[in-house]
Amino acid sequence: MVFDRLNNEKFIYSHGTDELIRILDDFPRQFKKAEKIIRNITFDFENEYKNILILGVGNPATTAYRLIESVSSNNIRVPVSISASKDLPTWISNETLVIAISHSGNTREILNAIDAVAQKGIKVYAITTGGKLKERFSDNELVTIIEYSEKLLPRMSIGYAYVFLTGILASADLLSVKGFQKNGPLSDTWSDIENELLSFTKELLPLIKINDNIAKKLGIILYNNIHVVYGCNKITAVISYRFKTEICATSKMFAHFNRIPEINHDEIEAWEMDQELRKKFIVLLIKDSNTSENMLRRLEILKGIFLEKHIKYEEVDLWGDNELVIAFKGLFLAIWTSLYLAILYEVNPVSIDLIDNIKKRLGMT
Repeated sequence: MVFDRLNNEKFIYSHGTDELIRILDDFPRQFKKAEKIIRNITFDFENEYKNILILGVGNPATTAYRLIESVSSNNIRVPVSISASKDLPTWISNETLVIAISHSGNTREILNAIDAVAQKGIKVYAITTGGKLKERFSDNELVTIIEYSEKLLPRMSIGYAYVFLTGILASADLLSVKGFQKNGPLSDTWSDIENELLSFTKELLPLIKINDNIAKKLGIILYNNIHVVYGCNKITAVISYRFKTEICATSKMFAHFNRIPEINHDEIEAWEMDQELRKKFIVLLIKDSNTSENMLRRLEILKGIFLEKHIKYEEVDLWGDNELVIAFKGLFLAIWTSLYLAILYEVNPVSIDLIDNIKKRLGMT
């Protein structure tokens, strides 16, 4: 049976998973590594900032941006936006704190955007491992490069991106997290996340059999379906977004995400589709320990509709001491689940052939 593959460690490791499993095994340590780097950087902010602009495209920039907006304890003091092109917002000025995120340093859209910002005489703080970004801007006094060295798939560098992003914002006095001291590290926060993820890893490893492994169970449930992932608050919406991107990139399957109650105003009507089409879908409902009573009632109504319409669904409950722990446990689960889905489909979880194809045709390689 196809699902027996997930109880066969040898089979799992024979399908190009070694690199991704190595990255996942070390993923919980990203936070403290990033903290060590950011702690040794002295920031000299010249302005009182009225807004924040993140330059980034895809993961990890979009996930980090969504988390910054969603974690209530961050207490962001000014509006924050994200831009994925050189076409900058009209409101950008010297009172805008601009932060660029490009793991490889070779993302054309971000390189062009940094150019556009610098041409306006506005400073940019760039998070990267180097690449063309470092080559092109290391001597530019308007660009401060925050560099880290780690061999990762770009979408797996979210720990670095988030720690650096929060560190910059907190140093600029634009973000306030309980326990944060200006120009000091968030040691307790990153330790909590590292410890939780290290513990969670032990439950998700290939050697853990299906019955005791939630990621493997989810992979089996999602297998051979088109995936729709719904979150029910800000944090679970970020997790839903990450499930979508990981299923697409790692499992090579289509997925869609959205948030409740947003879907109740338009998207819900799409489930009136023909029954034969509905059979192709499965809905993953993500909730956490902070899900409100009102939202739980909405979920019950939604599940009732799914039962009436014979639409398959599955619930995922996430728990943790705080929003950040819950968020990163959810992001972590999304990656492991997508890895096991890739095994079931017998696809290479780290290949990005179509992405490379597009870059080649655009002359970006």
